[in-house]
Amino acid sequence: MRVSDITLATDYLNNLTAAKSKVDNLQNEIATGNKIQQPSDSPGGTSNIIQWNTQLQQMNTYFSNIDNGSSFIQDTTSTMQNIQSEITNVLNDLTSVNNAANSTNLNSFADQINQSLQTIINLANTQSDGKYVFGGTDFSAAPYAMNASNTAVAVQVSDVSGAQKITTSNNIQQQINMTGTEVFGTIVTQNGTIDSGTAIGGTVSSQTNVYDAQGNQYNFKVNYTKTAADTYRMTYDILDSSNNSVLSAPPAAETMVFNSSTGKLQTINNQTPAPIHIEVGSKNIDFSFDPTTVSEVSGTTSLNFSANQQTDIFNTLISIVNQLKAGKTPDPSLVQSVSNFNSRLTNNISKAGNIENQLSNTKNLLTNQQTQLKTMVSNVQGVDIAQSVMDLQNQETLLQMIYKMAGMVSTQSLLNYI
Repeated sequence: MRVSDITLATDYLNNLTAAKSKVDNLQNEIATGNKIQQPSDSPGGTSNIIQWNTQLQQMNTYFSNIDNGSSFIQDTTSTMQNIQSEITNVLNDLTSVNNAANSTNLNSFADQINQSLQTIINLANTQSDGKYVFGGTDFSAAPYAMNASNTAVAVQVSDVSGAQKITTSNNIQQQINMTGTEVFGTIVTQNGTIDSGTAIGGTVSSQTNVYDAQGNQYNFKVNYTKTAADTYRMTYDILDSSNNSVLSAPPAAETMVFNSSTGKLQTINNQTPAPIHIEVGSKNIDFSFDPTTVSEVSGTTSLNFSANQQTDIFNTLISIVNQLKAGKTPDPSLVQSVSNFNSRLTNNISKAGNIENQLSNTKNLLTNQQTQLKTMVSNVQGVDIAQSVMDLQNQETLLQMIYKMAGMVSTQSLLNYI
């Protein structure tokens, strides 16, 4: 069978093109470190790499969030530890005050405790990365300061109960702050149950004592009026010793809806249930009312209250200072309030430590996932440089042989084929 020159030329050109293409691809792989130079090289591999790289980019955002959150909660923890050091100094001073030998030095103790108070106020206004660590989600101003008459410490912003949260993975958020309400605020919690059989239009009530900054007692009364199945209109009032309201105007009613199946509180004003901040500036009354644990059951209504403290630590210390300056040893109830705050502070430091641990554990988990994704990308995209160099040498040798064979063929004439 005679082989035509056209066939030889075509085969030669095809082989030459294929060899040169392989050499070019291997050179690009070695230069870039990537197997896939364009999507058509591996459509499936390209799709996977795009997906994995997107996940890696999201992880970089999560890592940044966690690093910022860890720094914030570390600053918060350090601040609470410094506050606790001042509280320890106050408790030591209060122990010394009860020593008869110190009865003539009450003013000196008043000055020392007042100095601790000022330090605690400054620490309560600590910032981390431009944000007040105990300011909730309101960073417009320092959250705590003496009032205009210098008789009490009051919250200077709209609310210090807001939770700061960061995204640490897909659809998962982590709180990174201890709110001012948790650390310093008075929280009055409504506990118990409301009878689901209460008639529409019927009202159930409960009441407890609350206190102003100076420790004066008031009556806090809460009413739940049923307006529909599983729905109640909640109102409240604060009454003085003469049974007169201290509110300048009746507060807006809150609509509370309970889950018909579980009985748990479902919404307050169509929002996720949360504590309600109550402040009466004219009376230096400031506390949070938390009705979120109330539930609706079939049976007898049973409601009661609990409070984390009678008055906040700032104004407790002010009362102690005032009594010392008046030549009196502080009331045991005030001393106990300081001790109770110290215990709560220990618990809050522990909570902050748990947040920091959760962030650390999440970061470790993300690091492992990041390593796995990078390995998967490398397996599809990465190049074995040593193997590619050997393959390139083989292809270059083959290419040289093709050139040589072409030279041998081109020197022959048609007489060789007759």
